[in-house]
Amino acid sequence: MEVFSPAMASYLRENRRAHRFRPDLSATHTRHRKNFSMRRYTSPLAAAAPTYFESLQARYRAQPQSVDESWQAVFRLLDDLDAAASPSPAATGSARRDVGVALVEALRARGHLLARLDPLADEASAEPLSGPTLAAALTAHLAGSDAGGLDQLSDLYLGGLALETGHIDDAMVRRALVDRFEQRPALPAPDARRAALDLLVRAEIFERFLSVKTPTKKRFGAEGAETVVPLLARIIERAAAGGIRDVVIGTMHRGRLNLMANVLREPAAELLHKFKGGHPFPIDAPCAADVPYHLGFAATLLAAGREVGVTLCPNPSHLEAVNPVALGRTRARQDLAERAGQDPANTLAIILHTDASVIGQGSVSEIIQLGGLDAFTTRGTIHVVINNQIGFTTNPSEARTSRHCTGLWKAVDSAILHVNGNDPDAALAAADIAVDFRRATGRDAVIDLVCYRRNGHNEIDEPRFTQPVLYRRIDVLPPVAALYGARLAAEGVAEPARAETLREAYWQELQDAYAASADHRINRSAFPEDRWSPYRPDASAAEPVTGIAEADLKALLAQLGTAPKGFTIDPKMQRVLNQRLEAAEKGANWAVAESLAFATLLKEGTDVRLVGQDVVRGAFSHRHFTVADMIDGRIANALQLLGGSVGRFDAVNSPLAEHGVLGFEYGYSLERPDALVIWEAQFGDFANCAQVVVDQFITSGEEKWMQPSGLVVLLPHGLEGQGPEHSSARVERLLQMCAKDNIRVANPSTPANYFHLLRRQMLGRQRKPLFVTSPKTLLRLPDAISPLSAFAPGEAFRPVLASKPQGPARRVLISTGKLAYELEAERSRLGADDVAVLRLEQLYPFPADALREQLAGWPGCTVLWVQEEPANMGAWTFVDQALEPVLAGCGLARARLVARPASPSPAGSFHDHHLRDQQELVARAFES
Repeated sequence: MEVFSPAMASYLRENRRAHRFRPDLSATHTRHRKNFSMRRYTSPLAAAAPTYFESLQARYRAQPQSVDESWQAVFRLLDDLDAAASPSPAATGSARRDVGVALVEALRARGHLLARLDPLADEASAEPLSGPTLAAALTAHLAGSDAGGLDQLSDLYLGGLALETGHIDDAMVRRALVDRFEQRPALPAPDARRAALDLLVRAEIFERFLSVKTPTKKRFGAEGAETVVPLLARIIERAAAGGIRDVVIGTMHRGRLNLMANVLREPAAELLHKFKGGHPFPIDAPCAADVPYHLGFAATLLAAGREVGVTLCPNPSHLEAVNPVALGRTRARQDLAERAGQDPANTLAIILHTDASVIGQGSVSEIIQLGGLDAFTTRGTIHVVINNQIGFTTNPSEARTSRHCTGLWKAVDSAILHVNGNDPDAALAAADIAVDFRRATGRDAVIDLVCYRRNGHNEIDEPRFTQPVLYRRIDVLPPVAALYGARLAAEGVAEPARAETLREAYWQELQDAYAASADHRINRSAFPEDRWSPYRPDASAAEPVTGIAEADLKALLAQLGTAPKGFTIDPKMQRVLNQRLEAAEKGANWAVAESLAFATLLKEGTDVRLVGQDVVRGAFSHRHFTVADMIDGRIANALQLLGGSVGRFDAVNSPLAEHGVLGFEYGYSLERPDALVIWEAQFGDFANCAQVVVDQFITSGEEKWMQPSGLVVLLPHGLEGQGPEHSSARVERLLQMCAKDNIRVANPSTPANYFHLLRRQMLGRQRKPLFVTSPKTLLRLPDAISPLSAFAPGEAFRPVLASKPQGPARRVLISTGKLAYELEAERSRLGADDVAVLRLEQLYPFPADALREQLAGWPGCTVLWVQEEPANMGAWTFVDQALEPVLAGCGLARARLVARPASPSPAGSFHDHHLRDQQELVARAFES
């Protein structure tokens, strides 16, 4: 197996941190090779006189647009060389050789601009230049200089496979990649080529079969991009040969069903059953499910003689949204492997994109940056772009400014390979190089598979309305299987009848599966197995015990309140530690309660992963998990150093990438039902930037894909005069998505209730995503303190907290969060002894029984829902509907609303106005 040299591999391993390298600009790779075994192309231009090229160049210099774009690229390259070194006719042989070396380097750096990558470019047309054409042009330009094996290099760099390396800062990495590219075999092994042909035939027949059986049904087929099937299969094969045992795949729709059938080998009867409209889960799973080209699949494949587990993630129509989810799942598996003493790099992530989405969707940029950060790296991801050369009906010139759709990867020094989709040999070589590069460097590698869409955006769309000239060319282009089969037959690699025999056999296989699909029944469990088995939903499961003995809490506070030995800490930080020590007597504030929740779970063997912007200190400077030494800057984390702890604690400050990070943590939670996985937004409204993840994955993933999660999302919330953008977590949006017990939404108002809420999330039998509209004001409010007795055995999370009057209540105010403290203070100020204040600590599932129990003792009372958000926002619309049957059952009238007037903005911008409005709001709650 051709890999990077042992010495180079050693250098790459020793000099990587995550996947980043120390920049080394001290040297440039200038060596060139003269021994090539690649086949040589012929071209009539190779015999053209130098005057022909000189005349073209003269036309270009007079008016660049007067020559073809491909020749413009050639002459720009020549001008670059002339600027660097222009030998005179009397130049020495040494000088000419220097120019030859420079030319070789220019070819290596910029050959990708001239390579024959477009399968729609005809050999007879004057579109892209072939390798020898460019070689002839450049050789004529240099008039006798020694170009150092230019023809051979042209075969390597200007054929169906091209390489970009100029963006890679580390010269050693760049050199290693160039060497690996140039040392590749002339052609893949015959067995590999025959296997690729077989997969191409199967890919073609699969799409044709579906088009015959369901001509008006969308499938987002692979026609025109069939080479992705042997390409993905080769990536998995090569990876397995190098030690990979686990693969996680995220992909869009294009060719998805084909990959499931021919690479992942999903049973054809099952796949066709789902495609025809059969439910993808057992009938005992009452869920809505999803369309076939969104569903996931898991299988164990035999690759390179070894078993490899492959998981294809389900995904929505939001293109590229699945990327961080797949990476989060990969990282979780890597962490588990590392803890088991295995090589974490033996879990591989593969992400498939399309050209229009990969350059247009911000998710891609976010995950590329995450890939190099210690807390998020997956030790290198292999990306494949199915480059349709069009987005729905949008041409590349309308969709991007970069020459290639892979420009984003230049920011992180990835290997970038471009492949002609009609050259399966080049695709196989690209797969090998990408896998080897990832294994040696821990960096991403991206393969740009330049192909086309034989149909429109889907099988119903008519592309000839908008791209008639393009589709005239596509209509007469034979499928890649026919082209490749003819080539292998001509070279004696495969029998001429091989492809046709396979076509007939596979068509019959699909025909039999289609007939069987009518009676097919899914016989495996809808709920995920393995790590999820202990968390099967059980309605009879008792509420978990979340209280902790007071002595144990005091012992933890002593550890959390003591600075690490030998540390000199800031006096202000000492006050924070003192708060932890004093909590044993004075009670715990919000940050102390959270630390105790984490510490007790860690003691019990639960891993805790807290991720978000500035979470280690806390966006509101309240958390301070780490202590910094004032003298030398050393950092220590009290929870990581907790004595006797069994679980692992990770607190991670994330980049400013809400979509990518929340998607990553959601993916992580899918693989770790045994871990408390938390993402915290810096402010609750920052979740707006990750709304796709909330809507399409967290709240609906179990209903669509039977994909449970226990992710916790903390969204700081509360109107406090900070303006529209830092007030509302948009709880109304969350509550709109609540149904069928899909998530939990809570707004705890006491540190103890928050403590029990977090512990219940892990100690309960069931796993559901938990959204917490967490506080800002309550972090330091003197009244928001819980005594240690509230954390003790026998205590638990309470969905409703009641502040009752001495006698019957004439008026009942129901609210959430910090507003309850203000209502209670106003009641005390007014001496309103007939007013009860109920804090709704859990909004969903709606605690109807707990509310009914409280209200039953106050017949004839008036019930008001009081919220600080505008009337068209907040929880009112949801609560009104949920509360109505509760009140009716108690013989009470429908609740009235007290809120700010409806508004298009969540909050005002002026603090003085906020205080006035808040006072008026609280006063109205007590008016008759």
